Amino acid sequence: MDTEVIVVGGGQSGLVAGYYLKQAGIPFVILDEEPRLGEAWRQRWDSLELFTIAEYCALPGLRFPGRKNRFPGKEEMADYVEAYGREFDLPVRLGTRVTSLEPIEGGYRLETTKGTFEAPQVIVATGAYRLPKLPDLASRLDPDVFQVHTGRYRNPSQVPGGTVVVVGAANSGAQIAPELAAGRRVLLSQGSPLPHFGRRFLGKGLHWWGDKFGLIAKPLMGERDRLHKKTILVGPSLKKLARRHGFELVGRTVDADGRTLRFEDGRSAEVDAVVWATGFRYDYSWMRVPVLDDAGAPAQERGVTSAPGLYILGMQCQHSYGSALIWWVKDDAAYLVERIRQFRPQAVAGRRG
Repeated sequence: MDTEVIVVGGGQSGLVAGYYLKQAGIPFVILDEEPRLGEAWRQRWDSLELFTIAEYCALPGLRFPGRKNRFPGKEEMADYVEAYGREFDLPVRLGTRVTSLEPIEGGYRLETTKGTFEAPQVIVATGAYRLPKLPDLASRLDPDVFQVHTGRYRNPSQVPGGTVVVVGAANSGAQIAPELAAGRRVLLSQGSPLPHFGRRFLGKGLHWWGDKFGLIAKPLMGERDRLHKKTILVGPSLKKLARRHGFELVGRTVDADGRTLRFEDGRSAEVDAVVWATGFRYDYSWMRVPVLDDAGAPAQERGVTSAPGLYILGMQCQHSYGSALIWWVKDDAAYLVERIRQFRPQAVAGRRG
């Protein structure tokens, strides 16, 4: 291909990278495995509502539609991401899954389901966590116990009646347990208590305050590892949700046997279904470049790896708490495109040589 930069991933991070690359006049292409832009949002559960107000769901150059202080649904976010690609006529190759990335002389080669691509520079913007994470004890439940991870959960009609345990009480579990409780006995299994903040304070969304006080965009520096593991529960407290919707709070899930789940607080339950709100894990094993650390994640400094011309965008806390958040990803994207612009003359010269 006659291009200088390949962006892997057509979610909001990859599209924002494309926005700045186009402004800089740098030839690029975005590769995305989905058939349609915004698909990662469409695949989440039906009632998902963002806890970021609409004002902070916008990407650079295009206002998010509707009232600024409301909380959009996932379909609105998906439609906006798709509209963003159209608005700026970004060159996206849909249905193109990257299977490997390896260095070659003067750049990188990417093998995909639609052929081979080469370029001097690459931005990997596939998202912080993509693969559902299940605990080992899930395999110890009987086959007739219905199990679904939040990555494949859509609505209560999927889940049989009876007793349902939602394992994981962060933001996903806290949104799903109330809607399941309308027609079932639901237990919400919580591990370590999470810091809790309401969605609004003095009429403004939580992220509005984080922006005005500069807390979200502040470089993490030595705090990166601590914050990387810290999840914040946004919205009503779990106790308030349990009282309002009639589900039970139980301790961390520690064991499974047949149809029985056992919890850290000594209780147990015979279950008909389990919803695993246990998060996602990353997978960069397809990157055949020596930049992965012992945990299999790319070692980087504000998205810049030790491999010349290879960059990472959209990882959680890669530079600030906002690095993987919709509004703030622009800060890291703009920084990387400037690095790409500076590196560009030698990359192009090396490729021609």
